[in-house]
Amino acid sequence: RIHKLTTGGEFLGTFGQKGSNDGQFNGPAGINISPEGKVYVADSNNRRIQVFHSDWTLYHIIDGKVSGDGSFNSPTDIAFDISGDVHVTGYNSNSVTVFTPCGQFVCKYDQTHLSDLIGIAIDSAGYSLVVNHNSHSLSIYDPSGRFVHSIVRFSHPYGVSVSPDGSVWVADNGNNRLIKY
Repeated sequence: RIHKLTTGGEFLGTFGQKGSNDGQFNGPAGINISPEGKVYVADSNNRRIQVFHSDWTLYHIIDGKVSGDGSFNSPTDIAFDISGDVHVTGYNSNSVTVFTPCGQFVCKYDQTHLSDLIGIAIDSAGYSLVVNHNSHSLSIYDPSGRFVHSIVRFSHPYGVSVSPDGSVWVADNGNNRLIKY
């Protein structure tokens, strides 16, 4: 289920239940709000991204079970680039797949150094920061999806975020700490 709160922590409601129908979830792993205000949910065990209007009516589904380049498995996180394209990490597929906001496949990242992906964030210059959970690293990709380098100094990192001032924060799960760059 998805819980909606105010920025002050006031509970506003719950949406969804376990299942595989529209509006149901099986292991929701990541959530993000698009620049247009759509709610994107990584429905991991159903291998899809469900996209909702802010009133929780279904907008569309990005299905990871398709054949070919647009497929992904166990989506874990979602990020948006400056053009509004949707970047999806797939834990078991070891890939980052990019779609238009309407769900059309765009491309996949260079898969160098990608494994067990948990999180993704995109900075203001368009560089993607991808958390490789079991590789204990953060991989950096340029705006075209080409590998730049990895930072290997974590123990099972779990999340990444870019703050408004451009700082990068990594949840270093295995070391019980947050790291700021």
